[in-house]
Amino acid sequence: MKKSFLAVLLLSCFNLFGASNDSLQYRGQEEDQFTLNLTKSVTLYRTEYRDSTCTRQVPYTSEECSNETRYRQQCRWQAGQNICRTEYDRQCRTVTRHRRECSRQPGRRVCRNSEPQRICRNGRCFTEPSRRICENKPGREVCRQVPYQDRQCDSVPRRVCDREPGRNVCSQVPYQEYVCRNVTQYRSETYACQQPVQIPYTVDKEVVSDVVVRYQDKTDQASAKLNFQLLDNGQVTVKAIDTSDLPTFIRVQKSEQVNNQDGDISSQVEFQIKFIDQKKTISPVTKGISSVGLSPNSLWFSLGKVHQPKRLEIKATIVRDGLFSSAKVLFNKILNAEDLNISHHDGSSRIKIDLSKYGVELKKRKHEITIEAKVILEDAIVNQPRNGLSTSHSVEIKAE
Repeated sequence: MKKSFLAVLLLSCFNLFGASNDSLQYRGQEEDQFTLNLTKSVTLYRTEYRDSTCTRQVPYTSEECSNETRYRQQCRWQAGQNICRTEYDRQCRTVTRHRRECSRQPGRRVCRNSEPQRICRNGRCFTEPSRRICENKPGREVCRQVPYQDRQCDSVPRRVCDREPGRNVCSQVPYQEYVCRNVTQYRSETYACQQPVQIPYTVDKEVVSDVVVRYQDKTDQASAKLNFQLLDNGQVTVKAIDTSDLPTFIRVQKSEQVNNQDGDISSQVEFQIKFIDQKKTISPVTKGISSVGLSPNSLWFSLGKVHQPKRLEIKATIVRDGLFSSAKVLFNKILNAEDLNISHHDGSSRIKIDLSKYGVELKKRKHEITIEAKVILEDAIVNQPRNGLSTSHSVEIKAE
């Protein structure tokens, strides 16, 4: 069966000689080899020399005259003079000043006799005799001017003069001078010559690529159609279509070497193709998130079974309810397999996050929990789904 398939493949390769693409079907073989060819038209240029007229610059000498600005030094005698300025001296003296000082005299007690009063109550009247009433009067305030000595300083100006001796004062004075000199100039001169001309022409160049396709961890359960295309720069691209009974991810890794010699391009390309069980890969996000639990030091929940931990990414956010204040984010991190404690139970996986590793200790009150689980696929997987690689869940729960 394998030999007949390879024979059909080689026959298709010979029939497609000169084509830029090819396709094959994977049905469990270990590897495939074939060659892709194409011919492309390339515009090149050759140089031809044609008779023409050229121009060159010929030097000659001529005399030019003009006024030029030059400088000569002129000096004059400046007589000596006095240079005066005002300086200030600090002078201090003792002066008598006065300040007001006040004191209060001792208080005194003042007494007086009240007048007798006649008082009537319930039809009976009697005279209340006079009595002595006393009160304390404060003493009066006495103030006086008390002299004291103080130091007062002032800046006193004085005129200071220095004698500056006489000296020569010189400056550069411009003047015009008529000057003639020989100057080299150029004139254009034509002569017969030959000039190169680029003539375009078209040639056919071959592009050949030897392709090897190797299948890693080959499996009889996988099936795929692979379409290869040779580009005119010698590179080969591939499109993979999964035709398996059970959905499969196809990972394609390529290494290639391209040689260009005078426009003829040859390349050696090797594809490493691996088929990955799609159901097991996305199992963590197909059943959603359930059984969320919370304690002061840890958060746990359940997912679909995790077969490939390195592809799992968890984003967990814990927000404390704000009963009497605004809500506060206590934990918000993206975690990978090495940050998680993963155990398996009856076709599902239990994920536990140790919050104490991140310095988080929750109070025994309600918290808003948001969990997002995502399956990360490398770029080499060529048939990545647009959706279905993540799931999320939010719940309000009390830390017990």
